[in-house]
Order: sequence, then C-alpha cells, then structure tokens
Amino acid sequence: MRIYFRVLAITLLSLNMALGSQAQSSGSSCTCECLKPLFDYLITSQRLFTKASDGMTLAAILEDARDAGYSVSYPQCAVLSRNINGAFYAKTQATSATTYQAQIGDCMVSIKSVSGNVTFYNLRSDACGTDGSVTYHVNGGSTLVARLQVDSCASCTPATTSTCVSAITGAPVNPYLYGLAGNWRPSSSYVYYSDRNETSLNEEAYLRKAGTIRSFSSFWKFDSNTLKMVNDTAQWVWNSQLTLVNRKGAELENKDPLGRYNAGIYGYDDALPVAVAQNARYREIAYEGFEDYDFGGSPCDAVCAVPRSFDFSYYRSKFDTTEQHTGKFSLRVDTSAGISAGITGTADDGFGLTFNKAQTSCDTSIYGLAAISTNANALITSFSPIAGKTIVVSAWVKESQDCQGTAYAGNRFSILVKQPGDSSTIIAQPKGAIIEGWQRYEEVVAVPDDAISISIVMQAIAGHAVYFDDIRIHPYNANMKSYVYNPSDLRLMAELDENNYATFYEYDDDGTLIRLKKETERGVKTITETRSALLKENTDR
Repeated sequence: MRIYFRVLAITLLSLNMALGSQAQSSGSSCTCECLKPLFDYLITSQRLFTKASDGMTLAAILEDARDAGYSVSYPQCAVLSRNINGAFYAKTQATSATTYQAQIGDCMVSIKSVSGNVTFYNLRSDACGTDGSVTYHVNGGSTLVARLQVDSCASCTPATTSTCVSAITGAPVNPYLYGLAGNWRPSSSYVYYSDRNETSLNEEAYLRKAGTIRSFSSFWKFDSNTLKMVNDTAQWVWNSQLTLVNRKGAELENKDPLGRYNAGIYGYDDALPVAVAQNARYREIAYEGFEDYDFGGSPCDAVCAVPRSFDFSYYRSKFDTTEQHTGKFSLRVDTSAGISAGITGTADDGFGLTFNKAQTSCDTSIYGLAAISTNANALITSFSPIAGKTIVVSAWVKESQDCQGTAYAGNRFSILVKQPGDSSTIIAQPKGAIIEGWQRYEEVVAVPDDAISISIVMQAIAGHAVYFDDIRIHPYNANMKSYVYNPSDLRLMAELDENNYATFYEYDDDGTLIRLKKETERGVKTITETRSALLKENTDR
C-alpha cells in the first residue's frame, strides 16, 4: 500500500513579460518588504555566502528564515514569487569587498558599498526609506555604508518548470511521523466465485440451506500460528485495489483487474472532492475553478503547499468575482496567462523505505537502526499527463464585450506541446452556442511519444478583458465530472457533467435546496423548483 506525502509540480507561465522590468517596476517596495528581512536573516545566520554546490533553493532559505522568526512573505515580491523554487547562492565569495552579489533563480541581487570595502557580516539594515530603499550601517555605527538592490532579472521563457519537494526525501525521517507507515487502510478487495448448491431449477429449494456456496474455502488460514492469505486466484478474485491516498487518508486512485484506473481530486483543504474520473489516473486529470484558494488556514509549510492539479496562485490578483461560469470566481485575463506541467512516462514504481544500520554506542560489534529514508516516489504527484496518449482540454470563456456573432473573436485558448527541439501549438475552438455570455471551448490533443511538457495559454487579443473558468483536462477515453462548492458553507453550488455542462443548485436562507437548473446547448433551463415553509402554530385561545 502506498502512502503519499505532498509535492507541487506545476509550472507558471506568463508570455511576453520580462521579469526584470517587473522587478524594477515593483521597485523598492519589493526590496523593502521582502528582500530586506530575507537578507537580515542571511547576515545574522552567516549564510550570505552559500555556494552553488550546496544545492540550496530559495524555498528552503525562506522556510528557515520564517522558522528563525523573520517575517518574509514571498507572494508580495515578484523576485521571490517567480523564483520560489529556484536556486539561491552567492556569486561572490569575498566576505569583505565593495560588492556582494547573489543569484536568486533568474534574478541577480546585490549589496553595494557607498565607498570602500565593507565586511558584509557586520552590516545592519536601517529602517526602510520613504522611497522603499534599503540601506545598511556597520554594527555599532549609524553612517550609511551600503545599499541593497535588484540588479537584473532574466525574461520569462514560454515554459518554465518548478518543483517543490518535501523534506522527507532529503533526510532520514520518522516514517510514522509523516504517515509513511502505521496508517492502515484497505489495500484490495476480493470476491469469491463458485457455484451454489442448487443447480437445478426443477428441484424444490430447501429454504433453510438454500443458496449456500458449494465447497467454500476461506480467504485466511492459520499456518504455524500465523494468519496467511490463501493464494487461490481461481476462487478469490480481486476487483479493486487502492493505489493512492492523500495526506488525510482520502482515496485518490484505485484500479481494477483490467488495469482501468479511477481517480479523484480533492479541494477545500482536502475536505471535498472537486473532480472524479473513470478510466483515468490521478496524474492524468486536472480541474481548476478558482474557488478554494482562500479556504482554510495558513499551513505550517506554506512554501511547499498542498499540491493542486493546477496552481494559479501567481494569478490570485486576477481572480474576479464579477463574472463566473460556476461558483464565485473566474480568472480575468487582460493580456496573457498560462500554466504548464511536465509529461511523464508510464512507469509506476512504488516507494520503499531504506533502513540504514550503524554501530551502537553500547557495543561497537552490535549494529542497530541508525536512520530510515525514502525517495521522491513517496511524494504525491501533481498533474503530469502520460506521453503518447490523447487528451481532452476544455474551458468556459467569456469576453467583457458583447459578441456580435456566434463565437467570440477577442481571445485565444491555446495548448502548447513541447518536444525536444520542437513544439506545436493547438488553438482550441468554441463548441456550442454562447450561453448567458459564456462559451465552451474544447480541443482533442494527441500527445506525442517524445513530448516533455504541455502548457495552457490564455490570451486576450482584442484589447479588452477575457474571463476563463472551469478548466479541465482528462484522457480522451475517460469520463470526468467536477464539483463546485460555496466556500463559506460548503454547499454544492454546481456539478459539471461529462461534457463540462453545469447543473446549478440554489438554496434559500435556511439552506434548503429550492431550485435546480441545467445548462444545455439551448441555454440554462430550470429543472425543478420547490418551496416549503413551517406552519406557524396558533397560540390564541
């Protein structure tokens, strides 16, 4: 039985946007609010001169800084948020010089002295200036001696990758603490196949013993005081096997004897299913309705958050409440937005625990357990379709200007498939009529055998805003449904069927379902409507 922890392997994409210019435009506010506490920690902890060979990531540095009590919030700073999973290391190694430089992902940050050499570990930051600048004085002094600044950032490429890997893969762990061992769940279910005692329809049935199985054989048997499973595949046939669970024990994936997988995606802090699919693996399906990003409290390990099939956290400022296909939110795109994910093979290697032995302190001739470690196979995978398969990509689109024809023309919903040395772009086409301002886009994409990544790109090409909602990806021969809940009371607001058409649920103030509406190609139709009330008791006599 596989027990999984957590991983985030989704990639953000932003076309035609230079990160360097964004870092400079956000300017000093980023330097003051985010980079200042980060470098205060690096100076105090003597970690300014981390080497590239140390393999340190910005996410790990930020986590250590927060553990040390430094208030570093990376989402407010483009330099940090866009490089959260990038490398961090010093470009210079001289502890006393005129310039210190550090590489943060694709960005270069430096501390430059005003005049002459300074010892960087002796620097102490001043309060932020009125323009948001960060300056330093020497410990024990008050004269300005150095300044912190963002030198440059590389432009974004059409597809970049970022991975957040849990600490359990990089160090010995307690498997019971992280749920890798000790959590017992049903692994497989078996059904007994055999003839019944009654074989003739002409004989009178003996009701007291009718229907019993002929020569029944138990699944478990004792062997030398040990309970063992009987390997009788002719009588006991398994019909379901659990293959994946999330951190709260909910079933994410199972398979049957024919090799067909069923999968589900959980949201709202892993409390409710937001998508289920038949004949698809967990890593092959993705759904995003932009609804539950603010649901629940802040996790302790915020740098490595609970994995999503898609993660649009970078675009949270673009979540719009004025337009929505289902739920309360949609993604507003003024220029372009996108997301990318890697494509994997078909290997499905389970993880294993490695038990390392060492000499005990009591007796050097006796070896005891020193450490238990595992690898990345113990981490739950995010959306990563399988190469060589055909997938279906769909979404709902609405433009801020009224459509003058049968389809919108001011947007582009593209699927970019990258191969070694080549890439192909498929433009999704609208399918069906515009329904209350929203139009469904759908495209079938054959993923090549040598594909390495797939990107979804949403663009506004006519100078006005475009809204996107209910984005789904699943294998072509799979059946998928998705669900939208009210984040305030967790009532079901909408259910999207196999074709991504919604059924809407409406409630009164008491939480009673009063109306059921169905989205069809001819518009939204009311299916049922009910009203109820409590009879007021007459107390007059």
